[in-house]
Amino acid sequence: MLSPGYPAPPRPPVVRPLWSLGGPALGALLAAGLLTAPIGTLTSAIQGDLGLTGAAVIATVVAPYVVAAAALVAPGYLLGRRWPHATVLSALVLLLLGTLVSGIAPGTVVLAVGRVLAGLGAGTVVGVVLALSGQVANWRTPARLVLGVAFGAALLLGPVVGGAVARAVSWRMGLLVGAPVAVIALAVTGVGGIAMLVLRGSRQSPPVAPATSTPLPGETRLGGPAR
Repeated sequence: MLSPGYPAPPRPPVVRPLWSLGGPALGALLAAGLLTAPIGTLTSAIQGDLGLTGAAVIATVVAPYVVAAAALVAPGYLLGRRWPHATVLSALVLLLLGTLVSGIAPGTVVLAVGRVLAGLGAGTVVGVVLALSGQVANWRTPARLVLGVAFGAALLLGPVVGGAVARAVSWRMGLLVGAPVAVIALAVTGVGGIAMLVLRGSRQSPPVAPATSTPLPGETRLGGPAR
C-alpha cells in the first residue's frame, strides 16, 4: 500500500503480438473500400434506379463519412486500446448489417440507414486498428507504414471495384460484394480474440513466497529439532 503523498507507479504499456492485427486490419481495409465504393458509377446507378434527388444522393454519400469520422475516436480508438477484438467484432457486425441493408434497400430512407450503420462500423474498425498498431512494440512503425499504404489503396480501389460490379451485374451487388470479406474478417478476428485470451490465461503467475512464522517449542526448524 502506498504512503500518502507518493504517486502511484505508472502502468506498464500494453504490448500485443503482431498477429493480433490480422482480423482487425482486414476489417479496416474492407471498411475503407466500402466507404468510397458509392463514389462515381455506383452512385449514378443508385440514383437512376431509386430516383434519388441531388440532396438525397449527397446525404447518402456524405452521412457515412461524418459518422465514420466520429466513430474513429469514440468508440474506435478509445475502446480499441483496451478491448480491440471485442470492439472490432461488434463493429464488423454493424458494417456487415449496414452493407446488407444498403444492398437490399427499397428506397432512400432504408439506404441512408444502411449507409449510416456501415459508416459507424467502418469508423470504429479503423479507430481500433490505429490503437492496436501502436501496441505491437518493435513492429509499430513498419505495421503502420504497411497499413497506411494498404488503406490508401483500399480507398482508391473501392470506387473502381464497386463501379465495375455495378456495370457488370447491378449496383446492389456492388454494395454486397464486400459482405463475404466481412464474414471472413469476423472469423479471423474471433479466432485472434480467443487466442489472445488463451495466451493471457497461460501466463504463469509469479511464485508466492511461503508465509513465515516463529516455531513453537518442540517444533522442528530447517529439518532439525528446535534447540
